[in-house]
This record gives sequence, C-alpha cells and structure tokens, in this order.
Amino acid sequence: MIIGTIVEGTTDRIVLKSVLNALIPGNHRFLALQPVSPPERSNGWKGVRSWCRQIAEESSLEEILSGETGDPIDLLVIHVDADIADKRGLQDGNEKKTPEVMRPCPPISATIRQIEHVIRKWLNRDELPEKVVLAIPSQDTENWTFAALFPEDPICIRDDYECIKNGHHRPVHKLSLRKYGKYFKRKGNEIKKSKRAYDKLAPVIAENWETVCNICSLAQQFTQDIELLVTGKK
Repeated sequence: MIIGTIVEGTTDRIVLKSVLNALIPGNHRFLALQPVSPPERSNGWKGVRSWCRQIAEESSLEEILSGETGDPIDLLVIHVDADIADKRGLQDGNEKKTPEVMRPCPPISATIRQIEHVIRKWLNRDELPEKVVLAIPSQDTENWTFAALFPEDPICIRDDYECIKNGHHRPVHKLSLRKYGKYFKRKGNEIKKSKRAYDKLAPVIAENWETVCNICSLAQQFTQDIELLVTGKK
C-alpha cells in the first residue's frame, strides 16, 4: 500500500507510520507530502493548511490519489493536533468561517467536528474522498504517547484527558519531567520533541495501541476509520 502523509511535524509522522504499520497488514511505502525536505512551506498546522489550500487551488484530492500528479496513493492521512482549535489565524483566508471551533469539553468530540469542518474548508470540500483519513489527536500526539507509556497514571482515567489544557497540566509537559522519564527537553514553556526520542517511542506506542485506544477516543476513531478503509467493515 502507498500511504501519503500530511502532518504537522516529523515526530507526528514517525508515530503515525509506526501505528499504520501495526494496523494494516503487509508492506507499505510512505510518501512524505507535508512537511517535505527541504521545506517548501512552513511546518506545523500552518504547513498543513498551506498544503490543503494549494491542492484546492491547483489540483484536487482525486488527482493526488489517482496518481495524476505522482505515484497513485491508496491512503492519504491528514494530521493536525486538536489544540489548533484556539489558534489565532486558524481560518484566515476561509471565505466562510466555522463558528466557535473550540467547544466545551468534555467531551472533545464537538471540538473535533469543528476542526474537521475547518479542514474541509481549507480543501474547499463538503466531503472528503473515502481514501482520505483525518488523524486528530487531542490535545496532541503526546496525549497518545503518554497513554501508551503511563496508562495507569491518574490523569489517564480523567474524563477530561483529551481536553485542551495549558502549561504543566498537559501530558507533553509531564513527559519532560524526570518522574516520567524526561523524554523531551523543556526550556520555559517550550518543549523540544526530538526525532531521536520518537524513533524509540513510536514502536512502544504501536505495541500498546489498543491501550491507547481505550484511553483516547480519537485514537479509537482513527483506528476505526483505517479499518473501514481497509476492510470495508465498521
């Protein structure tokens, strides 16, 4: 299977690649469509938005999937973290704004529906082709990482685990603490997530993916969407 990925950053791609290899039997070839190296667009959610808008303006998802612009793609994964919901400028350039992207939480599902709507607006689509799957961890990929590593930690059983938080309440912050293995470096409020760290973490996340799905509804949703594409069965 040829799998294209549009993601916020390199570490997100490392995790998704490992999880997809675990979910889908067989050998796969992954195409890094965004971000690319050397960078043609910005990274982060703005890079994902730029890619989506460029496709909407210059071609179409159908052309990307069919191979008219390169290799034919069997699965296209578009990733953003749910914490983009309150980002300034998220909908800049959208002709029609999606109202109140950030919704009360828990549950996180209402906010995710709004983010999905925003992504479709970036692509100028009402619906997405069946080969396109959205991956929206909440609040970010590190929520999945933390759940894989520390599933019995008290925060993992809270009903607001997937809700968007600030500062030291975030799982990503905890992963920068010695108590939790100090996987990431932290300087002030900035946390550095290295490729080297995720090269080691990604196989663990994939191995414990069922546990992650039991804790994170959006990991479960992503899994169901992939299984539906692969098997045609819900």
